[in-house]
Amino acid sequence: MTRVMRILQVSSANTLGGGETHVIQLVAALRSRGHDVVVAGRRPGPLNPDIALPFLNSLDVVTAFRLRSAIVREKFDIVHAHVARDYPIVAAAAWGVKAVKVVCTRHLLYPVRNNLLYSRVDGWIAPTQQILTTLAALKPKQSVVIPNWVDLQQLPYRPHSFHKPVTVALIGQVSPHKGHDDAIEAMRSLGDGFRLLIAGRGEESYLKSLKDKSAGLPVEFLGFVALPEFFEKTDIVIVPSWEEPFGLVVLEAMACGVPVIATNRGGPAETARGILIPPRDPAALAHAIRSVREGDFVREARDHVETHYDIGRVIPMVENFYRTIVARAP
Repeated sequence: MTRVMRILQVSSANTLGGGETHVIQLVAALRSRGHDVVVAGRRPGPLNPDIALPFLNSLDVVTAFRLRSAIVREKFDIVHAHVARDYPIVAAAAWGVKAVKVVCTRHLLYPVRNNLLYSRVDGWIAPTQQILTTLAALKPKQSVVIPNWVDLQQLPYRPHSFHKPVTVALIGQVSPHKGHDDAIEAMRSLGDGFRLLIAGRGEESYLKSLKDKSAGLPVEFLGFVALPEFFEKTDIVIVPSWEEPFGLVVLEAMACGVPVIATNRGGPAETARGILIPPRDPAALAHAIRSVREGDFVREARDHVETHYDIGRVIPMVENFYRTIVARAP
């Protein structure tokens, strides 16, 4: 009989984004597989945690002490931290508690700042090979690449004919490093026959600057949009980020049969089945948009997501990593 694990998931996030959705889905999937999963986080907060803690900062001794009490009392097998500022707190809370194993997931591309407390971390998870290389300086006891995932039951494959004009979409956080300025410059050279939809939220001052820059161009700002319904209005998804740690929207678009153009930096270089271009190059982006035709690489892209990134395939990888860590001697 497969042993049920007691798992504590820790996240101090106070807004709902991709990382928090990742934790919520992980918790639900592990519970559906029979494990006893508890969540520690802020309240009020997006995760509705079972254990509410203040998480004032990465040096919050009160949170570490209260978390330690819960770890000792509840006899968890695994405590898993997902936010960088939580790593030291979780490691400190587990210090000297030999029965519990500590796992951290690293979602960012820049190296983790070393900390003596990280010698207490038993395993690191990186969503991409590039992120894994940034962990080398920590000399981890054990590390593994386990990608982020999508739930294909929520992402139907519905390729469609291109609209007139061809509709290009940039979806996600509206921020300079996401390449919105480059996308608008690309539209300036594309001319008639194309329009750009910018979906997502960002700082009002930056949004205003983009709206000023795109005046007179076929560019619309939509704010929040619901996926996957929005993909039915979209012919091409672009991800012109200067550097993208993972880029979940790449998988979501590919799953739904929408062609993807992304920069060859970070996650998309490993995950995308589409056109890759250099970052900060509006001319290359415009050329790529012009070159995409209906149906280009969409079946291959969907198959790629089914094989490597469906939640039903990835969660067992997390579960198996936990088991490997738990099986190691203290």
